[in-house]
Formats: sequence, structure tokens, C-alpha cells
Amino acid sequence: MSAHTPGSRAAAGLTTLLGVIQLWWAGGLEGHASATAAILGPLSLLAAVTLARANVLETRLGVVIAVAGQLGLTALASTIGLPGQHRHTVDGHAIVGLLLPIAVLVAIDLDQRRRTRRSGSDGDGEGSPYAR
Repeated sequence: MSAHTPGSRAAAGLTTLLGVIQLWWAGGLEGHASATAAILGPLSLLAAVTLARANVLETRLGVVIAVAGQLGLTALASTIGLPGQHRHTVDGHAIVGLLLPIAVLVAIDLDQRRRTRRSGSDGDGEGSPYAR
């Protein structure tokens, strides 16, 4: 199990924030309820908790899948509309729905770069586990 890096901790925190916001949207507290947020909210929170517990490939993959779902659905809704619906206007929800997942993906990338640098496997062959 890999030790946590600032990137993995930031990714877990941002994914938690995204999950809480999605649950807020799912409750319809600002106008109308969102069915996709009702599905993605608990998944985002579960992914964030597992990443906070263990910084391994499987937990990072879960976070990437959860935020990619949010990012893809927001981009789809803002450009051509979800199936059976008209295109949504770009408002605060859309901006948050785009920026938070992008921030999580950047944090995951920073975590990966930090772990690669720490392990010494930057491609020079010296830190490779297969080098003799």
C-alpha cells in the first residue's frame, strides 16, 4: 500500500466535496432534483473514503471513474443535452460540475508523478524493478 501524498489527500478531499455537492443537488434544495447526482453522489463519497483509507491503484481508479462520470455528464448536458432533454444552460452548477472533477484529476496526476519520482522509476533504468 502506497503512502499518501499531498495529491492523494487533495483528491480525496475534493472528491468528498464533489460528493456532498452532488447530494445537495440530488435533494433538490436549490430548485429541482437531479437523478444523476443521486447516483453519483454516494459513489463519489464511497470513492473518496476508500482513497482516504488506502492510496492504491484500485481506489484511485474508483475516484477517476466517479469524477469522469460527473465530468462527462456535465459536458454532455451543457453541449447537446442529456438523452431526452434539452441542452442545459451553463450556470454555477455546470461550472462546479466541470471544475471540481478536473481538479480531482489534476490531483490524481500530481499524486502519480510524486509516487513515480519517489520510487525512482522515471525511465532511466536505474530505479527499474527489472534492472540488474
